[in-house]
Amino acid sequence: MIDDPKRLLLQLMIVLAIYGTGRLAYATEAGGDGVDQPAAKAALLKAYPGLFTISGNVLTWTDGTTMVWDDGKARDAEALLESPDIEDMFRYVYPTAAAGALVPAEDFDPGRIRNEAFFEKLYGASAAEVGKHIANVKWLPKLAKKTVQVTRIFGINDRLGKVSDALEAMPAELSRYGLKPGGGFVWRPIAGTDRLSVHSFGAAFDINVGFSDYWYNNRNKADPKAHIPFRNRIPLQIVELFEKNGFIWGGRWYHYDTMHFEYRPELLLYKKPG
Repeated sequence: MIDDPKRLLLQLMIVLAIYGTGRLAYATEAGGDGVDQPAAKAALLKAYPGLFTISGNVLTWTDGTTMVWDDGKARDAEALLESPDIEDMFRYVYPTAAAGALVPAEDFDPGRIRNEAFFEKLYGASAAEVGKHIANVKWLPKLAKKTVQVTRIFGINDRLGKVSDALEAMPAELSRYGLKPGGGFVWRPIAGTDRLSVHSFGAAFDINVGFSDYWYNNRNKADPKAHIPFRNRIPLQIVELFEKNGFIWGGRWYHYDTMHFEYRPELLLYKKPG
C-alpha cells in the first residue's frame, strides 16, 4: 500500500532538517579541519574587542553586517589562500619565537591564510578609506633616521614605535637588521595574485630588504611542486620584539617572507590544548 504523499513529504522534510542541523553542528563545534572552534572564536574576540560578536556559525559586526564563520567547505592549501572563510585563518597554530629555530613543514603557513572581507571591515575596503588612518612612525630615529607609515587602528603605529625603541637599544649586531626598512603601508596585491597584501591595510611592516629571504626566489623554477628550501637571516630576538607587540613573522611560513611582520594578535592568542 502506498503511503499518503503528504505524509511522505513531511517525513522527507524532517530528515532533511535533522541532517542539516547535524551538518551545522559539525561545522561550528566539531572542527573537522582540526581547528579548535571555541579557542579560535575566543582568540578573535579578544584580539579585536567590541567590534563584533560570534554566535554559532555567524559573526555579526556592530553595524549589523554578518559573515559566515565556517562555510563547511573542505579546502586544499591553494584554496585556503584564495578563498578562506574566517575559521580557516586558524587552520595552523602559529609557533612563537620561544619555540626556537624551526623549519616549516610543507604548506604550513600560519597567518598567510586571510579572509579579505574580514580585514576590509577592520581597516577599510579602499586605499582612500585605509589612508584616513595612516600615521608616520619614526623608525630607529637615531640610527636609521627613517619614517614608515602604518595604520593608527589598534594602536599599530604605537606598537611599531615600541619595536623601534627596543631594537634601537639593542647591540649593533642586532639593531643593524633595522637600518634599511622595506616599508609599511602601500595599497597593492600580493605579487602574482589578485589578493590584497596586508600592507594594503597599513598593518604590515618589512624590516630590511637586504636581509630578506623569500620563498619565491628560492623555489625550483623547473619544478614548481618541488620542496622549497628554507632560508632565514633574521634573528629570533628581533622576532620576539614584534611578537610582544602583536605582530607575527613571515619566517614561520613554508612560503616564507622573512622580512615581513603583520599585526595578527589573534594568532598569538590562539592555542590548542595539548
